[in-house]
Amino acid sequence: MEAKQNTFTSVNKEANKIWAVAVDDLGLDTVKSINKNKASMSASQKEAATTQRNVAAKLFDDQEQALKNMKKGGINNPSLAKLGNDLIWGIYHADAAMTNAKTKKESNDASVASSSLNKSLQELYQIIEIGKDTDAMFMQEYFGLEDAKNPGQPGGMALVGSFTPLWCKTMAIRSGLAGNDASEEYFVGEDGEIRLRYTGSILNGEVVDKPALTWLAYDPGVILDLKAENITMLQAPSTLNVDGEQVGIIDNSLQYNDAYLLLDQKYVEVSSDGKMQTEFIPANMAKIVNDTKARSAARANALLNDYQDANRVWRNNFNMEEDLKFAVAANGKNVDAGQQAEFQELMFSSLKELLPTVAVGKTTEVVQEQPKPEVIEEEVIDETFAV
Repeated sequence: MEAKQNTFTSVNKEANKIWAVAVDDLGLDTVKSINKNKASMSASQKEAATTQRNVAAKLFDDQEQALKNMKKGGINNPSLAKLGNDLIWGIYHADAAMTNAKTKKESNDASVASSSLNKSLQELYQIIEIGKDTDAMFMQEYFGLEDAKNPGQPGGMALVGSFTPLWCKTMAIRSGLAGNDASEEYFVGEDGEIRLRYTGSILNGEVVDKPALTWLAYDPGVILDLKAENITMLQAPSTLNVDGEQVGIIDNSLQYNDAYLLLDQKYVEVSSDGKMQTEFIPANMAKIVNDTKARSAARANALLNDYQDANRVWRNNFNMEEDLKFAVAANGKNVDAGQQAEFQELMFSSLKELLPTVAVGKTTEVVQEQPKPEVIEEEVIDETFAV
């Protein structure tokens, strides 16, 4: 039977069919990946992500109104101007009272009041400067602007851990992006420190009262790009190949180097239609585990040395619902001993997605053996003896 003759139309049709299948598969893979990530998120991560989307919608859906509201927030908040004005006039009156005091007690009381008000005013100046930086940082990182990575993603701003979810809500209020019922109020606390009070439906009825200096200086931090770090670790030299050269477990294309494959145990599997065959080579998992365990443990220990760093990974990378337990362990780290062990296990397990059990080799067509033509032996008659 003659082979089918290719034409431009037939080749083009087949190529388009292949592309269509590939695009459909990519779409399905993307949906599966998104659903998998969503399923792995903790309840607090989902809530924080929803809050971020809702606030972002106010910024991007009606930019004109958003800009109007933003002009009334942050360092432009009328409450800030009022407090500054009250402090300046308070100092003026206290100084006047000290000058006009008729008794030592009146003079001392006025002096104490003036000193306290001056201290509060100086603190307010600090808060204004810190607030400028915080406002700029929040707008950039919470909304993924100016080349910042998306919040909640590796390399982007953390959305959970410690006070982060609450802080993000109050910063949305401060930025004028939490609705018209939300407000930020500056006031002087009982001990003379400047405080901030936040209200609004975004807080679900809670009234948040925080010292301004520490609250505005709060840093949610950036989510560790654990996959990128793991790739770097697995590509770092860890053994010698047959030529005596140092190689890592995987190469720049994220494929195993031969030194970590059981080359003598390769096998072939044939496709269901019997037309193609693929070569598979088992990974030397025992060697891989041996060469990665210590390095993974060292990285985990480095993170555990700082509670905030470890907790950020715990909540944002490992998707835990609750913060790490703060405790003084026998090894000097401020994390509960049991959770330290779990943290180590999770760090090591995070390598697994980059380390398949087999490497995929060549895929080739199955060569069908052609049947040999049957040879028919003809009977030869010796005419010498023919009658």
